[in-house]
Amino acid sequence: MTGLAARWREVLIGVALGALGYGTALLFPASWRVIIEGALVAWIGAIYVGFGLASAGTRPAVIECLGAVAMLFLAVLGITSTPWLLTAALVLHAAWDLAHHGGRITPAVPRWYPSFCAAADLVLAGLFGATH
Repeated sequence: MTGLAARWREVLIGVALGALGYGTALLFPASWRVIIEGALVAWIGAIYVGFGLASAGTRPAVIECLGAVAMLFLAVLGITSTPWLLTAALVLHAAWDLAHHGGRITPAVPRWYPSFCAAADLVLAGLFGATH
């Protein structure tokens, strides 16, 4: 599979899983959706900590931990005060994903992951954001 075809496949899988994640949230009472979105923001931010810890040296781990703390902070603020912060956090995380292309921040991130995750983040941001 060519690089461009593989990239599109990663994006389409991210879109599908983002939509599936939102569809799953719809199975719960509407009052739970902000909490579910906040949990997703925190979880999505924490995934990169594993990549940082798998990298050689402490710099990637520190960078990824700082990113995860920022996502956790936005998740808590979004749940407790302004749900739009959750949508903004998902969009910011998509930018964080794209900054990881080519191992620029954390070399342990698989090549396919940033495209996949950015697509899922943007779909989740759009679908959850439409309900705020």
